Amino acid sequence: MPSFRPARALLSAAVMATVLAAGGAAGAQTAGDRVLIGDVTTVTRIGDPARTYQTGRDLAAGFIAMAGGVMGSKPVEIVAIDPGGDPDAAARAVADLKDQGAALFIGGLVADTTLAAARAAGDTPFLAVDARLPAALVRDLPNLYQIGPSAEALGRALAAEAAQQGAVRWGVVALDDYFGRALAHAFWNELRAVRPEVELAMEHYVAPLSAEVDGALDALTARQPEALLVGLRDGDLLAFVRAAAAAGLLDGRPVMAPQVGTPEILAALGADLPDDWVVTGYPCCEVGGQPHRAFAEAYRAEAPVGSTPTLGALYGYTAVTAAATAIDTAWSVAPGTLADTLDGLELSTPVGPMRFAPGTHQASLPLWVGRTSGGRFVAAQAVDPAALSQPDRP
Repeated sequence: MPSFRPARALLSAAVMATVLAAGGAAGAQTAGDRVLIGDVTTVTRIGDPARTYQTGRDLAAGFIAMAGGVMGSKPVEIVAIDPGGDPDAAARAVADLKDQGAALFIGGLVADTTLAAARAAGDTPFLAVDARLPAALVRDLPNLYQIGPSAEALGRALAAEAAQQGAVRWGVVALDDYFGRALAHAFWNELRAVRPEVELAMEHYVAPLSAEVDGALDALTARQPEALLVGLRDGDLLAFVRAAAAAGLLDGRPVMAPQVGTPEILAALGADLPDDWVVTGYPCCEVGGQPHRAFAEAYRAEAPVGSTPTLGALYGYTAVTAAATAIDTAWSVAPGTLADTLDGLELSTPVGPMRFAPGTHQASLPLWVGRTSGGRFVAAQAVDPAALSQPDRP
């Protein structure tokens, strides 16, 4: 069967505007004339990081339109409903989009909301985008596939670095959701397996999208752990780092933290970001060769002047590319056929080949582990999240 190959040409802002206008016109056609992808991603309550995800998503949609659509000549229409971080709203959004004929769903950025949407989708495939869901939950939902590392992969990758630290008394500040809890559990189990003498001095969990970090600061002040795992994200992460740095609570303390090395978080923290944290991030655009440079140039044509592609943009681009590749490879929008196609599906991304691991449904798009230095993400090393996402790993 034919398979979708994204165009390699770079898009100017004017060309992209024309392409997306043509894609929008497709929505006026009958449901049988187009393929609808539903997007259930929390955007407004997250802000700029989520909006850069949309830019990456729309770049991929533009390339697909330029290539003639999917399944020969069917245009792809993306209809997005923002659930606002509310699991019940996400389930309602999925029902609405299914009524409109959605053949496949994408969505993410908030773990519990994404999981609710995936469950509501039933047998319709759902591509979770940077939701950082626990691998065990993804494995147990036949329709769910994960782009971006699992909570376990992040926890285990950071624990491998934490084991090299001399600290014995560790603290945890994480989100009170499926991501934060699973991250802390995986990190702690992995660290204890290598360093059985380590102790959990404190742990505090923050409500997602709340920026309510006073309790975490109080716990950190009271218990004074030697080192810290920070399992927050986006606005909650920024609120904690700024407040803790202002209070001097991060001085000289080893910190392990996902997401801090991404362009969007580095730019937001600026001088508030300490050096020598061990973090995950996105070394744009130092890897992937010409396809990555082409992606970056196309992104900059659509984003504000001087913008660097974000990890969210890469995930958004990859999600739509994966959806189109699956539809074209299956040559069908039947849920069962699409699900079978996604299991083990291989495709090209701006940073290299990607595959959905059979069984776990975890994408192999790399996560990068490095350090902070002078407001930059340095010494980045790629890690395969699929290899670290086995739910039953000892």
